[in-house]
Amino acid sequence: MFVPDNTLKSAKNYFCDRLDSRFSTTELKSMWIQLICKRMNWTSSDLLLNHGERLSESDLLYVRSFVKGLLNDVPFQYLVGETDFYGLSISCDSRALIPRPETEELVAWIVETNAHPKQIIDCCSGTACIALALKSTYPNAIVQALDYSKEALDLSAENAKKLNLEIELIHEDALNFSQHFISAATGYDVIVSNPPYIPEKEKVSMSSHVLEHEPPMALFVKDEDPIVFYKELIKFANLKLVKGGYLFFELHELFGNEVKEYLQLFGFENIEIRKDLQGKSRMLKAQKV
Repeated sequence: MFVPDNTLKSAKNYFCDRLDSRFSTTELKSMWIQLICKRMNWTSSDLLLNHGERLSESDLLYVRSFVKGLLNDVPFQYLVGETDFYGLSISCDSRALIPRPETEELVAWIVETNAHPKQIIDCCSGTACIALALKSTYPNAIVQALDYSKEALDLSAENAKKLNLEIELIHEDALNFSQHFISAATGYDVIVSNPPYIPEKEKVSMSSHVLEHEPPMALFVKDEDPIVFYKELIKFANLKLVKGGYLFFELHELFGNEVKEYLQLFGFENIEIRKDLQGKSRMLKAQKV
């Protein structure tokens, strides 16, 4: 047996000892609470009350498989199968990018700016975390989530069903919107996107847990035109945003000014680039006037 006994304490010690060279004490504590509460269907309060619990053999094997996954650089969120995003539990796996805290900041900015949007579209939606967060905030709004990946849209559908939030899923290529979609799309109050924006040359500096497990098509763009998605989405917004409507982007910190200049070519105003909590220029807001 890989633990001296089947107590919760022994399982926790095994988990922390095997991973202490990879993660901080704070990270290990957080991951342990999440994985064991998910496995045992406990709240964090239950965990405190059941500290003397003995685990079954299958529970111990689950802990060991979790450790093995983390040692192989599988993202924690994929192993546990979910992550918290703007107060929602979003299911996530390798079909889509893991929702990040900076994207929650983008959602908060949208909510801060818009009182009662009637129609919203989230382009390059992945798990649909943005769309679902906005639907939970604006239950009367029509909210659409658009992605080119059918696998990501399947995951979006699972999240919408789990959360009991009704959103419309659209299979479209944001680099080449179909004429049918363009014709059918009506005026949006908000268009938001966290599109692929990492130049391929930056792969060499990225963590293996991202490169080996998260979908490349949701991450990377060609080095010669890193704002290609923004250009197409700005053209779309120029056609389909209502007067006074807002366009929101998550950005690569190095290309915000390029995106701003392209917006200005199309007459967008009130353009603002905002820093995230890490001090990086990662969000942009523009208004159609």
